[in-house]
Amino acid sequence: MAQDSREIHAVLMDAASGLQDKITRGLGDYTVALLAISGFPEQPRLAGTGTLLTAGGAHFILTARHVWEEVLKETDVVGITLKPDVKHRLGINRRDIAVFGSPKPDAWNEWGPDLMLLRIPAEHIGSIAAVKVFLNVERPMRKIDLKVLWVQVLMGAPGAFSKTTGTHMELQITGMFLSPETKHERDGFDYLDYEMDLKFPVPRNFGGVSGGGVWEIYLYHSPENGEIVWSTSLHGVAFYQLPIVAEHRPIRCHGPESIKTILREVGCIFS
Repeated sequence: MAQDSREIHAVLMDAASGLQDKITRGLGDYTVALLAISGFPEQPRLAGTGTLLTAGGAHFILTARHVWEEVLKETDVVGITLKPDVKHRLGINRRDIAVFGSPKPDAWNEWGPDLMLLRIPAEHIGSIAAVKVFLNVERPMRKIDLKVLWVQVLMGAPGAFSKTTGTHMELQITGMFLSPETKHERDGFDYLDYEMDLKFPVPRNFGGVSGGGVWEIYLYHSPENGEIVWSTSLHGVAFYQLPIVAEHRPIRCHGPESIKTILREVGCIFS
């Protein structure tokens, strides 16, 4: 590791620096928890996590297909989270959401395929964009010709960290820094596995994280003022947790090529 990277890594690992929190708060701008809301009085149920993006001139939530098929598909209203630490409600009539995705498998397993785009009706985009950010996936990532530290972060809303009281639900969208990835390919889809060390403060069960985005983070010293800054790139989508082995639980995610395959369905063109 180059000297610059070692220095950045030391700051990143220093809790007092607040750097990890700054990164995950920034990624939280693109991230929403997805709720199934139905009944009277309305009862919320955590379905999973999603990433806000824009592609082909429309606005979407990218998530795992089973989040839609197993929970949201039969609900009355799809709720999404907006501003942290503020009570709010934004619900979209489920019938108004158009869906695009990978073919539904005969059974949900560790190979999926398990990706879905939920198209957000136009009348809701302004309310969301007022407090959140839509990732433009057709805009090329700015190239950085500098010494950088590269890390990966999984964003999700673990059900283990949620609390429901009557019609009110408290959720915690969490950023989890990841171990090195293991790559697989099968039937035209790419997959990424990450070992989650359960000795650290992470949930043992990652229910609710399904559909959460995996992000690549490139940290470097700004050539203008020397401060640590970073750029981000969406890299994957979590969809399956494998069994615990020796206090490690592998999380399987679809990779960037799988995401591109789904985005092409809605007219997204990549250079």
